[in-house]
Amino acid sequence: MSAIKYRPPNAPYHIAILGRSGVGKSSLCNLIRNLTSEHTNFAPVGVIETTGIPTCYKLIDNVFMWDVPGVATPSVSKEDYCKLIDINRYDMFLILSRGRFTEIDRWLSDIVRDRFNKTLFFIRTGIDEELRNHRRDYPTNFNSIEVLDIIRNNCLKNLETSLSKTNLSLYLINTKDKTKFDFSKLINDIMVHVNHERDNLMLTLIKEDPTEQIIQSSISSTNTTLQTAKTIVTTWARFGLVSYLYDRYYK
Repeated sequence: MSAIKYRPPNAPYHIAILGRSGVGKSSLCNLIRNLTSEHTNFAPVGVIETTGIPTCYKLIDNVFMWDVPGVATPSVSKEDYCKLIDINRYDMFLILSRGRFTEIDRWLSDIVRDRFNKTLFFIRTGIDEELRNHRRDYPTNFNSIEVLDIIRNNCLKNLETSLSKTNLSLYLINTKDKTKFDFSKLINDIMVHVNHERDNLMLTLIKEDPTEQIIQSSISSTNTTLQTAKTIVTTWARFGLVSYLYDRYYK
């Protein structure tokens, strides 16, 4: 059974921050919004799991960032994760990873890009710690640029097994310092994508089974196309003729 989701260009835009527990999701949420622990809207952080439910924070007008629980913890299993975070709610995903690339990192990437066909930014955190460890282990031959290249290439190699290279957006950051590494590029690219996608009419066929693929297409947001698409959705959805929309826009 399929349902039609119509999102006009000026609808709220939702960004989810995903990843294992402890990779810096809440810290990144605070860093992007330039908040410290003194602010009332500060996302809680700590040495234990601090995010129990998806929590929404305003980023800019009509754009919202969601700090969601970590996956594969005693309280959140992979099997229940998509339903728990209401994965269909979001338009963009920031997937965070820390340390060596894991099966959970790959699983999250597959879910977002292959099954739900959503915009994905893969972010490697804890870079300062990696550099400190490498400097300690190899004090004579330490080269920060080489270490960063090793980390970047390893992430790309693992991600390319499931994502096409042209669709990869990889960033190395420190979730406590916005002046380092790829943070500025990350913020710029996020806003470019947000502005681009909000300028388009999103027409989505959503499967009730979250394990099935979602078919998504962007239609030009000219006034004529918007009115035509809206009329088609309203008229044909009333009669349940989803196949018409599929043939018209996705083939």
